[in-house]
Amino acid sequence: MLGEQAKNGDIAGIKKDVNSWMWSEQRYCGLRRDLTKPYQAPKADIDLHAVPIEDVADKVFGVEGLSERDATYLERRRRIFDAGFKGGFVAVTADNDPAYLQWLIPPSQNALTADFFGPLFPLDDETLVVEGAWIPPTYRKANVFGEGLSLVTEAAAKAAPDATSAVCFPELANKGAVRGSALGGYEISHLRTDTWRLGRRTVTFTDITVDDVNRMVPGTIK
Repeated sequence: MLGEQAKNGDIAGIKKDVNSWMWSEQRYCGLRRDLTKPYQAPKADIDLHAVPIEDVADKVFGVEGLSERDATYLERRRRIFDAGFKGGFVAVTADNDPAYLQWLIPPSQNALTADFFGPLFPLDDETLVVEGAWIPPTYRKANVFGEGLSLVTEAAAKAAPDATSAVCFPELANKGAVRGSALGGYEISHLRTDTWRLGRRTVTFTDITVDDVNRMVPGTIK
């Protein structure tokens, strides 16, 4: 990872990662969606439908006009694509313009998931791993999160019919991401705590409720 960051000139990212590895604790809100139950997400402000990322990859990964920060975030999503992960879907407009990107990695790639992401997910044979969300700046005020996530989840579920659930882990402090995941049909289930002490990592999972989340980050789920 550091080699890729250096290659791409992401000096700020390198410093942040090194500092995190020395001494840090981050918390993530685990949310799970039951793929066996129907769900109707709130509509976005624009019409959307889901397509495989391969159909619009050139559009998705275009960085022209992006801020340096957004270009860095998008490059991290490009690494997921280049690593060969399946389950990438994009909610696009009627003009096939990408408005929401997400991977829902199937259980058949659990080994690759563990190798690429480390111990960040409780892997099993029936759960899609949700990673790599991206909303282009143009659509960040179009309320695409809930419906976009729901559409790509349903598309991924059809592509992996043996999966019965999907799980995502937005950062706990990111109210918008936690709330958007809930609007996409995901329900709060557990907390992931990612701790680094002098380069040694510990990842723990504990059950939590909506009330727990609102106590830790007031006003997250209303």
